[in-house]
Amino acid sequence: MNKNGFTLIEILAVITILSVIALITTPIIFDVVEDSRMNTFTRSVEEMRNVIDMDYNEYARSGEVEYKYENNKLICVKCDKGADLELDFTGEIDDAEGVFINVDGKVSLEVENDRYKATDDGSGKVITEKKQ
Repeated sequence: MNKNGFTLIEILAVITILSVIALITTPIIFDVVEDSRMNTFTRSVEEMRNVIDMDYNEYARSGEVEYKYENNKLICVKCDKGADLELDFTGEIDDAEGVFINVDGKVSLEVENDRYKATDDGSGKVITEKKQ
C-alpha cells in the first residue's frame, strides 16, 4: 500500500512542538519590544538635554533657566526677552511632559509619559524607570 501524507499523530506532534516554541519565544519578543521602547524614550530625553545644553551655552545664559517639554514642544521659559522660546528638537515623545532646570550649566530633569519616567542621577546620566 502506497501511503501519501501524514498521520494524525504526526500532525499533532508538529503542532505541539510549534506551540511550545511559541510559548517560549513570545515573552522574549515582548521584552525586546519593551526594552526598545524604553531606550527610545531615554534617547529622546538625552537629545532634549543636549539641545538645552547647546541653547544655554550658545546664548550665554546664566543662573537658573527653566525648560518645559509638553505637546511635543521643547520650550525655554521666558528666554526671549521675557517670552517663551521654542527650541528645535527632532525627537518626539507622545503624551509626555517634563521640566528641565539648567543652573549654571548643570541640568536636572524630570520627564514622564504614561509608561516611563526619566530623571537625572546628578552626574549627567539619564535614568529611566518603567511606571507600575
